[in-house]
Amino acid sequence: MAASLWLLPPPGPLSAALQTLISTTLPPRIPGPVPDFQPHITISSGIPLSSPSNFQNILDSIDLAPPKISFKRLRYGTAFWTKITIEIHKSPSLKSLAVSCRAAFLEQYSKADAEEWVEKYTTPAESGQQGFIPHLSLVYYGDDVEGLVRAGVGSDVNDAGIETEEVESEGVKEMGGWIGGKLVVVDTTKEVEEWKDSILAERVL
Repeated sequence: MAASLWLLPPPGPLSAALQTLISTTLPPRIPGPVPDFQPHITISSGIPLSSPSNFQNILDSIDLAPPKISFKRLRYGTAFWTKITIEIHKSPSLKSLAVSCRAAFLEQYSKADAEEWVEKYTTPAESGQQGFIPHLSLVYYGDDVEGLVRAGVGSDVNDAGIETEEVESEGVKEMGGWIGGKLVVVDTTKEVEEWKDSILAERVL
């Protein structure tokens, strides 16, 4: 692993509810141990590690608008990193941000390459193929989760007030997404629990 670019939710009731789900509510539902981490959307991964000043300069230089984040559904993946997530709608502003950032941070990607990547519905973690399924992870776990575990997770997410919608609406519900947030470059070579203290650059949108 290398560095990753995350989008963090702004401080507030939604961010607090997501952190409580990740850190406190959902772990007892899972049959084995799960790591703790910050709520985030991975915008791009596999960024070669360099100096923090380089990361900050790149992040500051990109022409970016605050993206619209809208929760689509609770999703169960096949990989450790995407075991239980909230899938995010690919809003035009989120896709634009992802394309601009990927082309800026990964030298092998032109803007055209990034535009092709952002439309693919897959992730390296699940298929080994490059693609973009924007999501906010709730649980990292190796084994499958089914039946009663899924039912309990769904209930906990609902009880936390998290709102999802299969069809994206124009606005953003208070507990169903956000506008803007903070971009952070994180050294993901560290242990998961250390990620929150491994931020190399940041920019508020």
